[in-house]
Amino acid sequence: MNLADSESLARRLLAAGYSEAPDLERADIAVLNTCVVRQASEEKVYSKLHELRSWKSPERTIALTGCLVGKEGNTLLSRFPHLDAVVPIGDYDPFLRDLEARYDWAQGEPLPAAGRTLVSHYINVIQGCDHNCTFCIVPKVRGREVHRPMAQVVKECRQAVQEGAREVILLGQNVDDYHDPATGAGLAALVSAVSEIEALLRVRFMTSHPQDLEPELLRVMAANPKVAHELQLPVQSGDDLILRRMARGYQMRHYLAIVNEARGLMPDLGLYTDVIVGFPGESEEAFLNTRRLLQEVEFDVVHLAQYSPRPGTHAGEKWLDDVPAEEKRRRINDLLQLQREIAARRSARWLGRTAEVLIEGSDQLGRPYGRNRQGKRVTVLRSRVQPGELVTVSVTEATPGHLAGPRAC
Repeated sequence: MNLADSESLARRLLAAGYSEAPDLERADIAVLNTCVVRQASEEKVYSKLHELRSWKSPERTIALTGCLVGKEGNTLLSRFPHLDAVVPIGDYDPFLRDLEARYDWAQGEPLPAAGRTLVSHYINVIQGCDHNCTFCIVPKVRGREVHRPMAQVVKECRQAVQEGAREVILLGQNVDDYHDPATGAGLAALVSAVSEIEALLRVRFMTSHPQDLEPELLRVMAANPKVAHELQLPVQSGDDLILRRMARGYQMRHYLAIVNEARGLMPDLGLYTDVIVGFPGESEEAFLNTRRLLQEVEFDVVHLAQYSPRPGTHAGEKWLDDVPAEEKRRRINDLLQLQREIAARRSARWLGRTAEVLIEGSDQLGRPYGRNRQGKRVTVLRSRVQPGELVTVSVTEATPGHLAGPRAC
């Protein structure tokens, strides 16, 4: 979502006639897009702002956008006097007008294409979140959900395809809750509408919420050849008591029912999740329940994080962070090792099979790479293919996070 926001602002600047500087020293304007999901992310922003103090001059502009604006607002301007502007997410017009006045720049007519479109085009379909998970600060910094009209989303996707995109990724903090403001049509209908765009090869979406995922969406995924068999379904914990404390709105039986239905429709499903270790009140038994969940479900990828209190969240302000740091490290290292073994087995299933790969670019060795329909990165060996091509690869190599092989004849 942050990348989508960055791309959106960059395209606006390019369309207005600005150009992208090859390095900071040759730039007139520096824009920081910020994340505050974790404290470490926020601290990186402050560190970068301090670094930019020596770069700043009367002719140079420093602007800050993203979630930190929603959290701290204009207080940042007094805290960092060399900061020129704070730009709310998506509200870019005032900033562009200020730049025009500052540099005496007549923007003229916006260019129809800003030359920014890549093979994969990210598009936010929802801003904000109506859930109130006790560990999460996103609703406070991005606000309540705002749903974009379906026709507007489809139009942007069609424009991106005309400019060269071959995949669109529909984004929302809780993308399953999407509905068209005019008709009430949900994500399944949006995915189907987008997939009808000619020359579009693949549709993906993220991130799902177990409380809101509808069976119709799974049926669309299974039946539509353009839709990826990839599901980002954060579980956060495998223990019902901890899930209640997190205010997640579901129990393990509900989560497992979704997984079973999805894999029943798509046996090759790529399943990704998030887990927080050491949440307040997480006993050894609660941790072991999460461990058992990983063993039972066998996710392709698990994004693991140690809990840390965030000011402004219910958990951070109301509950004691009562799992010792050394215990959090032990638990997360245990799950990391377990997941490496599981991911290795999941990848090994591809050996001797073929994978449909949408080429995104080339790695440092010049080898083409992309992702298969299940979201796994695949390197194409001994073949010359171009970004945007959809090719079939015979998988001959597999690591926990990566597949490789030559193009199938």
